[in-house]
Amino acid sequence: MCSEADSAITAIVTNVQRFSLHDGGGIRTVAFLKGCPFRCPWCCNPENLSFLPEVSMNERLCIRCSPRPDGRLCERSPEECPTGAKTILGRERTVDDLVDEVGRDRVFFEESGGGVTLSGGEALAREAFATEFLARCKAAGMGTALETTLALPLTDAGALVEATDVFLVDFKIADRERSRALTGIDPDVRDANLRTILDLGAKVIGRMPIIPGYTDGRENVAACAARLIELGIRRVDVLPFHQLGEGKYDALGHAYACRGMRQLSEEDVVPIVDMLERGGISTVVSGE
Repeated sequence: MCSEADSAITAIVTNVQRFSLHDGGGIRTVAFLKGCPFRCPWCCNPENLSFLPEVSMNERLCIRCSPRPDGRLCERSPEECPTGAKTILGRERTVDDLVDEVGRDRVFFEESGGGVTLSGGEALAREAFATEFLARCKAAGMGTALETTLALPLTDAGALVEATDVFLVDFKIADRERSRALTGIDPDVRDANLRTILDLGAKVIGRMPIIPGYTDGRENVAACAARLIELGIRRVDVLPFHQLGEGKYDALGHAYACRGMRQLSEEDVVPIVDMLERGGISTVVSGE
């Protein structure tokens, strides 16, 4: 049972996405924690990189009601914006508050075998909140999943495993130096954590985002597959690159390294799926 102090733990949450079908099985409600210490060039959730609330500006909704002489966007606050063009991304939430919200969808979880998924950003950058939130959801009869790089030191792996039905863990760039240089992620930290949680009985599904020029090379895919097999993970979700995040970079005024890159279809990743399955790894394109 959680204590009053546990319930008062807070985190910044940007979005609670309902009726998701690719984040852990069945119908899911996905809560996104704000903040990530890593910087993958292809990140599709740039609103979750900073640990602080940010202002997003949708210029398509802007009516230029108070233009500035220098031509830049107005300085009205999001609360003052008459069209909702300006919005604040991120709101501080308590564990109690967020559990109550996702619990409204329990009937859909029960019918579909779904549940709650915690994502980010990197949810484990707020490990105490993540563990308590997932534990509370599980105690309330909701299935739980965690999307994570698993590349941060864990404070209490046992409690996290007990609270989490399935870990969805990224396998992006196998080469340690290249991974650290491009993303900041140290795969050695991830793998040490994986060994720990697997020894504790965790269920783990690997996730491989296929990004042209970054992760799609045959050598990288083969090395990631070898790591999965070495760890005893026999299921991986193959995630073809998409451009759903491009507009978010514009709204935040951030540069985007993958602007204009061609999206990949399921057909584009067939050779990768074939390679993985020939190696004894079960694959699902886009996840389930």
